[in-house]
Amino acid sequence: MLNPSLKKILCGLVCVSVGLTAACGKKDAELKTSEHAGSGKPAVSKPKLNDTGITWGGNYPADINEDCSATILSEKLAEGEVLEGDILAAQDCAQGADAKAQKNDDGFAAFSYQKISQSGEQLPADAEQWRCVSDTITGLMWEIKEPADEIYGNAGLHDADDLFMWYYGDVTANGGAVGNWNSEYNQCAGYVAGQPATYCNVSEFVSRVNEASLCGSKDWRVPTRAELESLVHYGTTRPAVDVNFFPDTVNDYYWSISPVVGSKDTAWAISFQFGFSAPLRRDNPRTVRLVRNAN
Repeated sequence: MLNPSLKKILCGLVCVSVGLTAACGKKDAELKTSEHAGSGKPAVSKPKLNDTGITWGGNYPADINEDCSATILSEKLAEGEVLEGDILAAQDCAQGADAKAQKNDDGFAAFSYQKISQSGEQLPADAEQWRCVSDTITGLMWEIKEPADEIYGNAGLHDADDLFMWYYGDVTANGGAVGNWNSEYNQCAGYVAGQPATYCNVSEFVSRVNEASLCGSKDWRVPTRAELESLVHYGTTRPAVDVNFFPDTVNDYYWSISPVVGSKDTAWAISFQFGFSAPLRRDNPRTVRLVRNAN
């Protein structure tokens, strides 16, 4: 079995050998049970993961195509190298749900999203205003951000510019340390020095969003690493997400609630510039996109 970190790297590439087919297919994968910020109870979440979003193939030994095709470039082979056979069959674009997807109106390739209003009502795919997005594959509903303009908080509670430090008081799930309260820095909407409920950390942000009943719900939380990775569109970058449903996604790290095993000062974050995960110090201000279980 592949190391999880290596698996993630491989799945971001075009798979050109049969041995990588199982590693890149997400069809039967499940998210694990975990504790979540802002809930106080373990949340059991076992939806299927999305496919990668990769719909292009690669030639051998070099070059990427715009469509799901592949060619052996004999003129580029090493001297004496001979290669025969179907090099496309085991590539990512030829496998899984993306290969079977027939339309893109509800999300690119096999991604399937539903726009949601502030009151929690379902909206058509061409709606110009929406506050949340429900993922019909994973069963998760996601917060949508307001446009970034490099000014903290001026777009309100969901400003894409706003930054938060990692702070989670549940000692059974925070990896042995609460993180940083971030009492000093005005990096988010509503911050007032000396008023902890306004501080720019992920837990206080969860509380404020739940108080405001985003999309008619009060059970918003910080996503796990696996949940946040389910949004990544590996077929594109800058940002690595379907921007038709998640506009105003910044090319930066987004916090997950998942602590890094053996490192009390760090937690996992996902780069939506290129789609990879990395451990970051908890006092590192980053953005966050909240989630809830829609099903």
